[in-house]
Amino acid sequence: MKKKIIYSYSNKKKYEDYQYKGLIGSLMKYDHKMLESNLPKKKYSKVLEIGPGFHSHINYLNHDYDNYYIIEKEKDKLLFHKKIQNKKIKLLTYKKNKMPFKKNFFDRIIMSHVLEHISNPEKFIEEAMKKLKKGGVFSIALPTDPAFLWRMGRLFSKIFFIKKKQNITSKEYDYINALDHVNSVFSLYSILNYKYKNKIESYLPFRIKSFDLNLFYNIHIIK
Repeated sequence: MKKKIIYSYSNKKKYEDYQYKGLIGSLMKYDHKMLESNLPKKKYSKVLEIGPGFHSHINYLNHDYDNYYIIEKEKDKLLFHKKIQNKKIKLLTYKKNKMPFKKNFFDRIIMSHVLEHISNPEKFIEEAMKKLKKGGVFSIALPTDPAFLWRMGRLFSKIFFIKKKQNITSKEYDYINALDHVNSVFSLYSILNYKYKNKIESYLPFRIKSFDLNLFYNIHIIK
């Protein structure tokens, strides 16, 4: 009989919470903060965040906004954000990568640790760019998976933390990550580098232009 992992709401929440606790959490929060560090300074009235899961980037913004839209495919994740008491925040779902907005609507779009999960990322990026105003900014944060330093970090987690913190085996951990990260940073970089020339890049935390020697790759595409 084939073994099946039940990836329920509680399991998803527990897994994502794990990503934002301890050393791993500190690094993830660092990357969120650094996504704001070299953002072009301008007015961002309408902001869209795509697929934040249970951890929105809104807590790391260093600019004001008039409306902040959060869209998610999974309703359980979207409902989680209803606890945020802010009338400027609007929550919506979307299907089949079709976003329910007019063209040239947003001043900024944010995808923090999301694009590595999406099938057909090129088409998704193109769809998002249509919703961005001329001169708007598309902010993307990515893990450097499967580059060397990221793999070493995952191995370290698997050996020392996964069984204790998550109560899952190393095989289950590898299985979840295989389903989770469907796009490599190398493939995504090739798409972004080929199609978009007006951009600001960051290799973090060591700022060497190498995926193997960093954990994160952040990019702001200016339309």
